[in-house]
Amino acid sequence: MRSERGHTRGGVVARARVAAALVLGGALVASPGRAQERPRPRLSAAIGMGMSLDATGLSETKTIPAFFATGGVGVDWPVGFELQAFATAAQGRFDGTPMDRLALDAFGVLRPFAWKVSAADPRYRARLVRATGLELGLALERDGTTINAGSRYGLHTGVRFEIPLGLPGYASELRLRLAVRRMQGFSTPHVQGVDVGNSTEVYAALVSVF
Repeated sequence: MRSERGHTRGGVVARARVAAALVLGGALVASPGRAQERPRPRLSAAIGMGMSLDATGLSETKTIPAFFATGGVGVDWPVGFELQAFATAAQGRFDGTPMDRLALDAFGVLRPFAWKVSAADPRYRARLVRATGLELGLALERDGTTINAGSRYGLHTGVRFEIPLGLPGYASELRLRLAVRRMQGFSTPHVQGVDVGNSTEVYAALVSVF
């Protein structure tokens, strides 16, 4: 009788040891996986419009309709990266030889306050300040009329101010971006008798962060 009880107790202890070993082994295997998990960087997509201050081919500086589409990565990082497509529509609006501009810009976004203000800070002022940024990168621009065109590379510079439109704490949000873009060309193409100069753009865009 005693031997049967001892055998039963020994079996229970053995099974308990096996179960404990399996749980411990599973925890050791699962822990590295959790440690390696990292949240992906937040992305942004924006579309907007504004005006280009341009004097190329005109008697004076005019305001020309401008359109923008932008995609970015690292919205919460101190330094993010973005691609921007930009176009103006000047032909047929003014006397002279106005130029339509079409550009693709690749640039970094430096957010100076992101080093001091946490992305988890829910205060509206903190969200407003943290998103303020400076832009610096390269641009390829195509400038032309209906029959002639030229291309040039240049330095993209800009500044932005973003206004949060939603409540904090959500994975996605909407923002209103107010920005200025300036391209400093590395060359001056000659198109249809006109030297193509630089322009400055001011615009507003609706930004989706996700």
